[in-house]
Amino acid sequence: MFTRDAFFCLLTVCIALLGFVSAHPSATLANLGEFDYIVAGSGAAGLVAADRLSETGKKVLLIERGPPSTYATGGTLGPAWLSGKSLTRFDVPGLCNQIWVDSAGIACNDIDQMAGCVLGGGTAINAGVFLKPESADWDSVFPTGWKASDMASVTNKVFTRIPSTDNPSTDGIRYLQEPYNLVTNALSAAGFTSVTANDFPDEKNRTFAHTPFMYSGGERGGPLATYLKTAKARSNFHMVTNTTVRRVIRNGGCVSGVEVVATASDGKTGLYYVTPGTGKVILAAGAFGSPKILLRSGIGPPDQLEVVKASTTDGPTMIDSSEWIKLPVGYNVIDHASTDVVISHPSVKDYDFYTAYNNPIPADRDLYLNSRAGILATAAPGPNTMFWETVVPSDGTPRHLQWTVRAEGSHNESGNTVVTMSQYLGRGTKSRGRMTIQSNLNTAITGNPFLNDAGDTEAVILGVQSLMNAASADASITFLHPASGLTAAEYVNTYVGPRGTNHWIGTCKMGTDDGTKGNGTFGSVVDTNTKVYGTENLFVIDASIFPAHITINPSATIMIAAEKAVENILALPVHGAGTWSKGMCKSPGAY
Repeated sequence: MFTRDAFFCLLTVCIALLGFVSAHPSATLANLGEFDYIVAGSGAAGLVAADRLSETGKKVLLIERGPPSTYATGGTLGPAWLSGKSLTRFDVPGLCNQIWVDSAGIACNDIDQMAGCVLGGGTAINAGVFLKPESADWDSVFPTGWKASDMASVTNKVFTRIPSTDNPSTDGIRYLQEPYNLVTNALSAAGFTSVTANDFPDEKNRTFAHTPFMYSGGERGGPLATYLKTAKARSNFHMVTNTTVRRVIRNGGCVSGVEVVATASDGKTGLYYVTPGTGKVILAAGAFGSPKILLRSGIGPPDQLEVVKASTTDGPTMIDSSEWIKLPVGYNVIDHASTDVVISHPSVKDYDFYTAYNNPIPADRDLYLNSRAGILATAAPGPNTMFWETVVPSDGTPRHLQWTVRAEGSHNESGNTVVTMSQYLGRGTKSRGRMTIQSNLNTAITGNPFLNDAGDTEAVILGVQSLMNAASADASITFLHPASGLTAAEYVNTYVGPRGTNHWIGTCKMGTDDGTKGNGTFGSVVDTNTKVYGTENLFVIDASIFPAHITINPSATIMIAAEKAVENILALPVHGAGTWSKGMCKSPGAY
């Protein structure tokens, strides 16, 4: 005879199994194997996680939806002059700007923003800016357990692996320095001071610096050349490329694996499982990729899950609505709002990085190929100058501004003498938007995240005015935007240029306010261990978990956060089979 507890346990199992039928995509999909950890996404966070998790000796699978990128990872894309040189376009810093005119097969095609869908994600295609975060970025943005004192050791881990350099050419020469000299002379006269950015990360108010990069030995470097390299040396580490995660396979809150779909002929289609009772799935697919996987897995706001349910692609095999986990996935999306100020000065000579992609100046080509030196060892289009300022608008909340200077035009301005200074509105910004999923299952920004708060707009105006005051003291500087006679307020309030910087964060916000209690419209998506609320073994560790924006370019901060997330995940109690409180995970093929 069954005891009451035994009957309840049997009933729970039966209900769980019935619920799982609708979550299982197809009995005909291939069983591709079982792993202790499955990491979806190989960007800044995923590469860190895969390496650190594989250090434990456990079986780790890293899944990347795009192709290999750098030569060392098996990449092959690049101009003819790199053929036979053990280099691809991703290895050469001076070729990074090519993404804006030649992104087919590299940029994600299911997002209405620019994002890298290659091995390395954004760290393979971006300008390589690598800034150590301010203490205040942790202390004012992140929850308890993620404060500056908690993050010191993991920050050291990242910068030990990737020390950064503000002089990437191996010959020790700084190239394309005219914008730096011009702008910093004006800033110095206005009371700004020079710092070495990563030596003094907390000095970010009325300071300027040479931009630090992740580059190493004149090549891209970064996590591809460090974290992935050591992971690949371990027999327990496995990686598949050209394979996208369609959704996680779950029974209630218990995730048993992921369904994957090949994106190229060498990709994989089928099911990867995690070890029953102890295995974990870790999403690191970025601020758009991770929330999309959650939504397709029946985790998110009800209105978005209804969109997935109505789709012809996912609807027929989507997990039953009774199993939906309602969380505010896609809310809280944030980007650095960008405002360009454009000037001209006769001392400035730009460099045609776009022409250099296929037809570099022979001397520059040879210097790079022979010595990894010269202008091609530096980022395009010369973003080698940064400065910072804190302003306080009338709402009393400080806003932290970062400016990046480059020898390139904006607002349709071009020519040898043009310099663009891009202001990024960082920590303190209150503007938020929303990312949603469309009927074709692409994602889009449908709620404007830029300057929808009056204090944010005022802060941008204050920053532009401060720069105008500093630069106007040099009579040889010509302002192109704002045009002569236009005030900072008039310029900002009538600004017509693009606002985005592709520093997207926040779509799977971390916090202690359990979002399942907010009917999927408010609260947090992951807890302070980065575990998705309402689940037992599903985690998100990338930029999407940032609760608010930080002051700086986020690549290094994402990696630091991933180091911390892995520490927390590994410190969680080890669950034995059958001990999960929600649902039941069984062996592969048992359903």
